[in-house]
Amino acid sequence: MKITTKTRYALRTLVDLANQPKGKVIPLIEIAKRQSVKPKYLEQIFLKLRQAKLIKSKKGPGGGYFISRAPDSIKISEIMKAVGESKAPVFCVDKKKYKHCSRIKRCPTRPYWKKLNKIIGTFFDTHTLSDLCKERKCL
Repeated sequence: MKITTKTRYALRTLVDLANQPKGKVIPLIEIAKRQSVKPKYLEQIFLKLRQAKLIKSKKGPGGGYFISRAPDSIKISEIMKAVGESKAPVFCVDKKKYKHCSRIKRCPTRPYWKKLNKIIGTFFDTHTLSDLCKERKCL
């Protein structure tokens, strides 16, 4: 399993937004600059985060983005799902990307991958944006 750049940027920018006073609207360009992310790329990520209702936007002068829920109510797994990240360590245990494998019935390693997948899923399901913020002492 490799965490994609898209997920890393989503996590970083959400920590940034979570660190702002509640309801404060931050322009995308400001967030992009602080996080060293190209604004166009961040727009794509924010579109997905907005569709998942993790952030909200305000249009017009003074517009920008703000976090839509308390950081302790946003699971890391929700963020990953919003940007299309799989938590599965290998394709054969990923429900969305699963492709039939001719060895599925006799694969000696698949039970191991299934156990690892469960551990990874539990980890991301039990950690929140607030946990990331605490790591950086930003809340």
